[in-house]
Amino acid sequence: MLFRHLPLLRARIPSSTIIHNRRTLASSAPRWNANESSAYREGMARYKLFVGPFAKVFLGAIFTYQMLYWTWLKLEMNESKYEKNQEVAALEQKAKELTGAQK
Repeated sequence: MLFRHLPLLRARIPSSTIIHNRRTLASSAPRWNANESSAYREGMARYKLFVGPFAKVFLGAIFTYQMLYWTWLKLEMNESKYEKNQEVAALEQKAKELTGAQK
């Protein structure tokens, strides 16, 4: 119901009161000249060389740490499972001996 009356509302507003404030993306001037060099750009140019190798070493270290952690965790779980299975087998053997002695 509300949308049915919108054309009537637009017709009542005079076009002189509507402010059009649209800008295109190409209308803004660049902040700095491409030919100008700044201290910031010169400083960043030095460190851009090291970003790629640093990222490779950092991600490689994280990957290696995670693989070692998961391997250690899997070995710990296997050891814990083995010890529990040994304990269950010993208790089953003891239960068989006790039930056999009662009969």
